[in-house]
Formats: sequence, C-alpha cells, structure tokens
Amino acid sequence: METRYLKTFKVVLDMGSFSLAAKELCITQSAVSQRIKVLESHYGCQLIDRSAVVLKPTPPGVKVLARANMILTAVRDIEEAVNNLGKKSEFIIGFTPTFGFVFLPNVLDLFLGRNSPEINIRFISQQPEQLIQELIEKKLDVIVIEHCNEITNDNIAIFPLPKDEMVMISSPSLGITAGETRLEVFFKQRLISRGEVCSSRHLLNNNLSRTGNSVKNFRGMITHDHIKCLIQSTMQGQGVAFVSRSLVNDHISKGDLCEHIIPEFSNTRSRTLACNQSRVNDPLIKDFVESVFQTFNLKSPF
Repeated sequence: METRYLKTFKVVLDMGSFSLAAKELCITQSAVSQRIKVLESHYGCQLIDRSAVVLKPTPPGVKVLARANMILTAVRDIEEAVNNLGKKSEFIIGFTPTFGFVFLPNVLDLFLGRNSPEINIRFISQQPEQLIQELIEKKLDVIVIEHCNEITNDNIAIFPLPKDEMVMISSPSLGITAGETRLEVFFKQRLISRGEVCSSRHLLNNNLSRTGNSVKNFRGMITHDHIKCLIQSTMQGQGVAFVSRSLVNDHISKGDLCEHIIPEFSNTRSRTLACNQSRVNDPLIKDFVESVFQTFNLKSPF
C-alpha cells in the first residue's frame, strides 16, 4: 500500500471533509474520493463514516488510522535522516546577559565535551520576556534566564536554578561604607543601570516603589547596554549600580568595588533553564541541562 493513500486517509479525517482535504493536498476532490475507495477496497471494509456532517472513522478506520500515523511518522523520520546526512546539527541557546557573561563559558566547555564537533551552536542574548516568547515559537532550543516574573506557559519545561543574588555596588572613591547601608545614602549619587526592560532594573524599580521612591530620587542616571561598561563606570566612581553579585564577586574581593546591602530591598531574582516540554528527552537538550547543572554543582534532574 502506497503511503499517499494513508496520508490522504489521515488528512480527510483531520479536516473532516473530502473537499477540505482536497484543498490541503492540492488535488481534486474526486482524486481524494478515489484514493479512499482504493484504501477501503484494499482492506475490505468501510473506513470512513460518511453519514455525519464531519467525517469520522468507523471502528476499523480507527485502527487503520492509528497504524497509518505510525507509518507516516516513520517515513517522515527516514526522510529527515536521509536529508540531514552530512549536515551539522544546529543548537540555538538563548540567555540573559548575566548568565552569558558569568556562567556560559564553563557550561559551553562541558557541553562541547559531551558532543561531537558536528554541531553548530548559535547564541541569542535578549531580555527574559523576549527569550520566553521565542522559545514558545520554537525559534530557540533552550534558554537560561534571570527573571522576576513567573513562567506560566504549560508548554515549557522548567528547570529551576539557584536564585541570583543582587547587590548595590559603589567605588571606594565615593566613600560609602560597605555593608548594610540606608537607601537615602545612594540618592546622592547617579544610578548606573541597564535599560528599563532588564530584570535587574525591574527588581530595582519594585524595591524602590515599595519604599515610596523611584529612580528619579537619584542624582541622575547613566544607562549602559553592555554589562562590562556598566561595571567599569561604577569602578571609576561615576555612580552606583544594582547588579548580580556573580558579576562583581572578583572586584569586591579585590577591593575594587564596595558591596552594600539595603535592608528594605528584596535582593534575589529567579534563575531558570527552560525548553519546550516536547523536547525534554532530546539528547542535546539533556546534555545542555546536565552541563548547566554541573556548573552550578547541582544533582542531575534526569
């Protein structure tokens, strides 16, 4: 039995009519009817109940449809395997800047160690909401994000990671004592920040709002798109910044930056690895998840 007859049978039942199936398959309605007759003749029974407005399978048709789906899936898999011979796999990783700046190099080293060179890796760095949307649209294979809002889409598989600790930082040249510091002290300085859509800024805005303040209380503002520039500006004493501690651990340890804790502030945001639910068992996805978990010294989720 040729697979075109099985495919026509499946499309007829998916669409619920011969005419819609004909449009879907780009053939005439009579050709669709003829193929179904050939299929019913081959199996010696009626496969489609034609009495209803929307066509449905008969009991024998249900069994044929189940096997047809398996056969058509297998044929598609074979075609993809043959077409991909000699082609490198592409793996697209989306991430927020903090994860990319601090953790991605080590993750990538582990991930490449688990896979052959026959793989192309592409990186996309964006804000959390954009990455989640592109993951839903299947433009990305996997994402790792720092974020404030909960991820609620049922089609996304979530792997929680350790929360990201945020701190206010300043240059020692500003003379602000390290440790617990009153919020009002920082208002005498410029705020050095990334754009309004980044999650660190979102968390800062929430903290300020809760205390009856806003970014307007600062002396002024300097906006940087690049994390490295933001940190450099802060080290030079141009202002203060609210950033992930993981970005500035070394600078704090060396005394290049002072770390400040503001009692009224919530100092953590979520960090999450996510992929599409349907791809949780994909070998490349599993290898990437394992690499991320190993980087954070976490037990494998598998």
